[in-house]
Amino acid sequence: MRVAITQPTYWARTHVWNRVFASDVYIWLDSVKFSRSATKWEDRTVVESSDGRPIVLRLPLRGSRLALWSEAGVQPTWRRHLRTIRHCYARRPHWNDLAPAVEAVYRDEAETINEVCWRTFRACLRLLAPDVKVVRSSDLPVRSAKGDLVLDLVKEVGGTCYISGGPGVSYLPLDRFRAEGIEVAVQSWPAPASRRGLADPSVLDLMANAGLPAAREVLSEPSLDVHVG
Repeated sequence: MRVAITQPTYWARTHVWNRVFASDVYIWLDSVKFSRSATKWEDRTVVESSDGRPIVLRLPLRGSRLALWSEAGVQPTWRRHLRTIRHCYARRPHWNDLAPAVEAVYRDEAETINEVCWRTFRACLRLLAPDVKVVRSSDLPVRSAKGDLVLDLVKEVGGTCYISGGPGVSYLPLDRFRAEGIEVAVQSWPAPASRRGLADPSVLDLMANAGLPAAREVLSEPSLDVHVG
């Protein structure tokens, strides 16, 4: 059984959704510390304007940047992102198919960044309908750290294969995975670019331009070329 794990992500980019489609169980890693930096994408996404400019949407943090995911607050201004998303995609061919789900995300206020990210994930999950079981790590009795946390979460849900991103595999205790008889598969998938060449944009871009059936087909393309252990 294949397991993928990522931290909460705001309108996740396409490579994250390819990993969701490749897994039997997907774990939403909301039991760890939230950390905000210029290199992390969990609290931001990138969309393409009507004239081809990349626009980064970042959830405005309220409070400490070193809080737990369950405690990292969000400023009320986060709901302004809907205006930008509409401006970018309202004239794209398949916007009307996803507009109700997108607009529902912004209908009510939220207290935390995790809550907003979860809304966007659930909205996409309903639209794309991958055949995957979703589990929140906060609902599991696992409190390990770093690479051991990943292994213990995979074991907790009965996984036999962990799907890792390329950079993430270097942080894993591969010897422990081998000892437990759990395979590590490394994602190798060329994420689609936007119509103007923006690399690996938000999954919103793919759905609005290609449509839901075509998006499902692209995101479910085989991606696990490298196996370790």
